[in-house]
Amino acid sequence: MRRLVEIMCFDKARFATPELCRARSDAALARPEHLRNYVEGLPKGAPLPIWVKPELLPTIQVPTLLIHGRDDRVVPFESSLYLLASIPDSRLVLLNRCGHWAMIEHADEFNRLVTDFLRNTPTR
Repeated sequence: MRRLVEIMCFDKARFATPELCRARSDAALARPEHLRNYVEGLPKGAPLPIWVKPELLPTIQVPTLLIHGRDDRVVPFESSLYLLASIPDSRLVLLNRCGHWAMIEHADEFNRLVTDFLRNTPTR
């Protein structure tokens, strides 16, 4: 689990703590079906299955906030650029010096961005 957490974080020294490793391990063990799905999906190109048909992205009718770490080693930030280009009312915040867990590595900024988006983005 420590090696996985180190992959997820840009700043391993600060965030790959024994406490975070234990919390992630406990969470994985609490939901063994998620771990099983992950492992079974590896031969099929996991960890990221295709959740939606790309041609449906332009039909999304709600404002969409994308937050992505530029240094994410799990999902390349180009994935979010593709979503930004495909979802009509979307915006992207790309965070430097940030891995896969923007909500952990940049918690204050992440929370501020989400709160501002929810408070100030009109819905259709």
